[in-house]
Amino acid sequence: MTEEERLAVELGEGFSGDRVTLLIDGSEVWHGTAVTTNYSVGIADVVYLAAAPRGATVEVRAGNRSAQLRLPSTPGTPDRVRFRAAIALDGTLTLDLVDEEPLL
Repeated sequence: MTEEERLAVELGEGFSGDRVTLLIDGSEVWHGTAVTTNYSVGIADVVYLAAAPRGATVEVRAGNRSAQLRLPSTPGTPDRVRFRAAIALDGTLTLDLVDEEPLL
């Protein structure tokens, strides 16, 4: 991530031709069509976004599914944040905060 790209949302397993929208505090910041997981690497896409305010809500929508989390708001937390979204076998969309690990 560059200095301007402080938020990463990894679209992981379970995506299959999905329309995916990323929102920050309810405002659309990214939209993709036909998002499909490449199972050789377990990733459909990684979306890099400019910084969002501490405590902002990040939401991922895929079809009629939605998941959201708040950005850390505690002073001293890292400015760069990484989330991972995935669709489980039962169709549930999850969004989790990811600890520091290499981005693909």
